[in-house]
Amino acid sequence: MAEARQDLPLLSPWVNAAGALGFRPPRSWPWPERMGAFITHPVSLAPRSPAKERGLAAYAGGFLMHTGLPNPGLSRVLSEHRARWARSAAPVWVHLMASEADEIRRMADRLENLPEVGALEIGIPPWAGADLALRLVDAALGELPVVVSLPYVQVEAPWAARLRDLGVNALHLSAPYGSYPDGRGGLLHGRLYGPHLLPLALEALQRAQVTRLPVIVSGGVFSLEHGQALLAAGALAVGLDAVLWRAGPGEAVPETNLD
Repeated sequence: MAEARQDLPLLSPWVNAAGALGFRPPRSWPWPERMGAFITHPVSLAPRSPAKERGLAAYAGGFLMHTGLPNPGLSRVLSEHRARWARSAAPVWVHLMASEADEIRRMADRLENLPEVGALEIGIPPWAGADLALRLVDAALGELPVVVSLPYVQVEAPWAARLRDLGVNALHLSAPYGSYPDGRGGLLHGRLYGPHLLPLALEALQRAQVTRLPVIVSGGVFSLEHGQALLAAGALAVGLDAVLWRAGPGEAVPETNLD
């Protein structure tokens, strides 16, 4: 078995999910417990534009959102936010996304020797097969700790059981994807948010034990009690998403902070 890289820096069992708080730590952490680590908005090697079919659909118990994960690319993210990372009280984990292993390797090489970066989180596309998923992970492995982020439905994929032997430090189970009528006769596809996901999160956590890795779980947490239930069930940490967004009473559309 390969040795895990450096120990994963985590000050408490409460982190944000990638995409929930932008590219730099918030000035005020909107949660009653201490922030354990800050996870950046997903970053790609080259700039990425918003999805053409982006949108949001609310339904009973939650909502679906599709943005395409726009970002200005790694170089600009570093030039604009690295100084803020250096002042962060919590460790900074940079979430990397790519569809080619070479892109992950090039980004990991740039980040590996930056003292402001505490870990890499590698997002596995929901459509990725075993070969691509393992190549993306392998491309990230170096000196920095590596967390692999994947949707609930992929946790029992045979390749996920191989991550510990590669030297991965932890799994981060992310909220699932779904589809909902877009009001124009078609379907909107995107990630799901809302308290209705908590039973799925707890079930995914139990299924993740087959990987023998520490597990962070995002999705379904809208109260301290929700998060404590995941911790009591064995989660290393809880990832917070829509609960961190500012919205007035009864508002269906979240106000995201992507600065």
